[in-house]
Amino acid sequence: MFTYLFGRDFSVAISRLMLLSFVAMLPFMGGCGEDDNPIIEDDNPIVEDEHDHAHEGDTPLHANIDGFTLEVDGAEVYHEHQGAHEGGLTVSAGEEIDVHVVFIDENDMEVHLDEVQDAALYTLDLSDYDPAIIDTHLFEGEAEPAEHAHGEELGFEVVGLKVGKTEIKLRLLHGDHADFTAALPIPVTVK
Repeated sequence: MFTYLFGRDFSVAISRLMLLSFVAMLPFMGGCGEDDNPIIEDDNPIVEDEHDHAHEGDTPLHANIDGFTLEVDGAEVYHEHQGAHEGGLTVSAGEEIDVHVVFIDENDMEVHLDEVQDAALYTLDLSDYDPAIIDTHLFEGEAEPAEHAHGEELGFEVVGLKVGKTEIKLRLLHGDHADFTAALPIPVTVK
């Protein structure tokens, strides 16, 4: 339009003026400088972004869990790692067993929950089992053996109510959300 009314030279001058104005405005358009991040404070070196990453050397914000094992009387009875599983829980009707949960990472190595920030907020959630066949109770406080080999460990009791089979869905809750959900339900047999 400017070319039609004023000729080619005026159009080029306007284009150059607009480019110059844009370049002049760039410093005021909100760049990200070192002091621009309101989350980072001098007394809080951990950056809590949407992915909860921490700097090297800091306590991690979440556990890196890829599976778990279940132990009864010190023996491994169930193992789930990256979607594959073997074993299960067996209890007699009218009896109960103490089950210790050991979480593992991508390399099948034990995860120490007591080394994770806010470790006290971790709890187990057990669901989707048939309450006519079994009952479950989470360990509370010192109800579990205090000197277990895995330190800060979570566990639960399974009470056999009547002969049959069921499955338990296991989740590790961190506050109000799940940090880990088992890929497969844990098979339970009451005999």
